Amino acid sequence: MRVVFAVLDAFPHSVINAQMTPNLWEQATLGTMSTTGGESLMLSVTYSNHAAFMTGLPPTKTGHWGNWAWVDNEFTKTYDSGPQGRTLFDDCRAADLKSVAVVGDHKLLATMGALEADFSWPPAGSPPEGTPLDAYGYPKDEAVIAAAETADLDADFILFHLNEPDTSMHMYGPDSGEALAQYRRSDASYGALVDLLRPLWNETVLITVSDHCQEPTDHPECVNLRDHAKDAGWPVQIRNDGTGAIVVASDGTSQQEFSRLHSEIGRIEGVEGGLWAAPNVYLVWTEPHRMFGRGEPLAKGNHGSPRCTQQVAIVSGGHPEAQTLGATISTQRPGTLTWAPKIRDLLRFSSTP
Repeated sequence: MRVVFAVLDAFPHSVINAQMTPNLWEQATLGTMSTTGGESLMLSVTYSNHAAFMTGLPPTKTGHWGNWAWVDNEFTKTYDSGPQGRTLFDDCRAADLKSVAVVGDHKLLATMGALEADFSWPPAGSPPEGTPLDAYGYPKDEAVIAAAETADLDADFILFHLNEPDTSMHMYGPDSGEALAQYRRSDASYGALVDLLRPLWNETVLITVSDHCQEPTDHPECVNLRDHAKDAGWPVQIRNDGTGAIVVASDGTSQQEFSRLHSEIGRIEGVEGGLWAAPNVYLVWTEPHRMFGRGEPLAKGNHGSPRCTQQVAIVSGGHPEAQTLGATISTQRPGTLTWAPKIRDLLRFSSTP
């Protein structure tokens, strides 16, 4: 059996149909698509969800609350901390199974532990000179396809990732004409990756997901939570994450004091809500159309809030196990933490994360 995990970064479940996305629609109709889509972790951002895709571990165990991780009592980027748990690539190596990772965001290789794959691209987590890059410096979909064409896809576990949908939505907004055009192009890129899998289709279980979706951030002013907290002298550390933010209580802060700060945060103009994710962690999100930061927003689309947790969730492929797995997502909504245990079961790993 070959298990393929394909991620279309930020791709919205809501646009999948026969006209807009014929390749995704084909897999949805030949296989199974969750009618409500999947459900991301909170925060609804890229790196924490991707790390959890590969480990099956929640943020309470990894510290990966967003694109920032709280590890060893300090904030660090998730791609600097690594996945903070046993990954599917670790499992493959231990079981002498072949794994491949080809991604459109080179920082994901470290985030997901995919540098341990037998073949990973971009090599050593850095795009080679001459790689076509998008406006944010990530490899374009065409580069991912070209790299996948050079890989030996007769493997046990394969990770594919396309990044351009996310970049397009950040730049132009998720409902813009530019984003709609990108959805069509990325669907065609996805179709090209599926075509590369055809020779071994009867041995393949293909899981197609997105990590989150996006929302417009067209309000002219960001919500400046960090400066507010600094001016107020709150005993917290804060990291902005698009339309979400991570608030961590400093050592020695009592639960009573932290609870009081929750109430004060909720009264800040532009903050819609928050949730107590751990005794020392509070996740906050903005009102619609707003994002955290200083001054004017730097993106026309963003994510992080509960409004962006919907994921694509499709299971297809020619192996009989594809139907069995598909049946589970038709009756129970999958989420980020669903997939690693399912893949471990498919590959008959006896180890646990």
